[in-house]
Amino acid sequence: MRLLFVRHAPTDWNREGRYQGRTDTPIGETGLREARRIAETLRGVAVDLVVTSPLRRALETAEVIAAALGGVRRLVDGRLVEISFGDWEGFTQEEIRARWPTALRAWKRTPQAARFPGGESLHDLERRLRDFLRTPPWRGEGCVRNVVAVSHAGPIRLARLLAERRSLAEFREVPVVGGIAQEFRWSASEGLAPNLPATSPQDLP
Repeated sequence: MRLLFVRHAPTDWNREGRYQGRTDTPIGETGLREARRIAETLRGVAVDLVVTSPLRRALETAEVIAAALGGVRRLVDGRLVEISFGDWEGFTQEEIRARWPTALRAWKRTPQAARFPGGESLHDLERRLRDFLRTPPWRGEGCVRNVVAVSHAGPIRLARLLAERRSLAEFREVPVVGGIAQEFRWSASEGLAPNLPATSPQDLP
């Protein structure tokens, strides 16, 4: 089965460089246009199911994609939610550097060992995503061949690491571009594996 991870359309906070995490920001008019563009890149794929994070920016993106693909069934799965940045949410990197210089330095240098003040660690995110991949909402549905998962930068980076059997220490080295579906193979027996090239040649932030 093909599993295509798509990052939600950008929000105002994305454009301002603010850490979002669990803060429930909408995509707005500019994001809506980007969501439509993302949907266009998926028109050639026979998508059977769209699974989405419960955060508004992902829900709104998933709604546009599902409608553009002919009313594809949508499901919400909380395990696709972004990592919680805790006290950092709403701040830019420069503001975080001024308030939490030591914690930011740890996040930059050793992401696998860092925990966001008042938030989560990569290990928390990893447990959640591994659970999603072990018991996905489509499991047991033999007719499902192509699934789009609308999520966030954190889970998508981690999916790439899991698929390529790489360490959490490499988390910050994985690029996530908006607007491109990152494509994987999934099976109940083998889990996640890379499936390159990506379906869409277009890039997303």
